Amino acid sequence: HEDINLITLLVGASAEGLEVLSRKGEWVPFTADADTIVVNIGDMLQRLTNHVYPSTTHRVVNPPGEKARQPRYSTPFFLHPNPDFMIATLPGCISADNPNRYPEPILSQAYLEERLREIKLA
Repeated sequence: HEDINLITLLVGASAEGLEVLSRKGEWVPFTADADTIVVNIGDMLQRLTNHVYPSTTHRVVNPPGEKARQPRYSTPFFLHPNPDFMIATLPGCISADNPNRYPEPILSQAYLEERLREIKLA
């Protein structure tokens, strides 16, 4: 899945299980050091940047063997803009090679509600 927000900061993701989808379409295990903050790009930032910075597709799976029995804790911080923030494609992210995919700006609250409906959470 991808996060809807701008970015997600993930603290304490040092246990195995987090996987990130590569550009080749392969799931790649990702285990951070204990003092590392993992930054995932969300859909709102992807939209702002016209996919210059694509959303991080990620999942959590049980690791194999005995490691599956170990607890896995992490603390995500989801950064959202104010509800009245207008998500409009940044001009510097539009070019002949990357035309504007989102010509109509949208309020962040409306975008959040739209995405929550898409994934059947609203």
